[in-house]
Amino acid sequence: MSRHLPPLPALRAFEAAARHLSFARAGGELGVTPGAISHQMKQLEDWVGDPLFERRANGVRLTETGRVFATRLGAIFDQITSAAVAARAPGGTSSVTVRCQFSLASKWLAPRIGKFRALHPDIQIAVQALPHRWNANERDPDLAIYHGRGTIPGVRQDTLIGGRLVVVASPGLVETLPPAPTPADLLSRPLIKVDFAEPGWHDEGWEAWFAATGFGHLELRSTLSFNLVHLAIEACSAGAGFALVPDFMVEQELESGRLVDAFGISLPIRQPYVMMTPEASLARPEVAMLRSWLLDEGIKSAA
Repeated sequence: MSRHLPPLPALRAFEAAARHLSFARAGGELGVTPGAISHQMKQLEDWVGDPLFERRANGVRLTETGRVFATRLGAIFDQITSAAVAARAPGGTSSVTVRCQFSLASKWLAPRIGKFRALHPDIQIAVQALPHRWNANERDPDLAIYHGRGTIPGVRQDTLIGGRLVVVASPGLVETLPPAPTPADLLSRPLIKVDFAEPGWHDEGWEAWFAATGFGHLELRSTLSFNLVHLAIEACSAGAGFALVPDFMVEQELESGRLVDAFGISLPIRQPYVMMTPEASLARPEVAMLRSWLLDEGIKSAA
């Protein structure tokens, strides 16, 4: 007996659009135009008999029918991908190599990757915290997460996470500030500086933060600096000073109370982290599954 299936390309487009809540990002993922995604959504909505999205001037939002459908369809797509992975490596495991900037690997990727492994125990993941530039003798990773360097032939690039720079300190150090502190109170406090070791990083620092709070140009002198963000975070947690760091790298510390957002004044990060996927790796279902999952995690961190 034949199955009465909805248009299958439209299902794939809907799953991507529901994850991104954006026809443009879904189109980018699937290599088609936003207009093509919109056309496929109209086909699927006609088949379902109900709207799946609310179209708004600033984007789209799932209707209740769309939300339920997306939840069920997402689980089915995961099962299909898992079946494909198992077929590619019968009786064994498939592996994905992720090469990543040091601090992001430590403070963002490592705390999350266990959730993916719990969902997909048949996929072996090797995380390598290494410099961005690798030589021709090294095997290309399946996924690489660094700050963007412009277009790379044969490599798909997706913005993973942007975030903001926030001023954090240990609770004990924050208690030394006046009851209603102002940025000027920081000028006499120990400031931890991050001298970014990664080539090409040109993001904001303490001078830009003070400028954003109303100060003019300041010549700041720091007596403690680190070349990696996660080292600055550890020193900050131990009470060594105030640090200006990406908010998504201190999620656990802020939630546990080890660190406090001292002022609630932040700066946008100008150079977001980008996920780079060679076209050859993107064709492998296990790589595509991890890539999609990480992009979803990036969206959650930005929310």
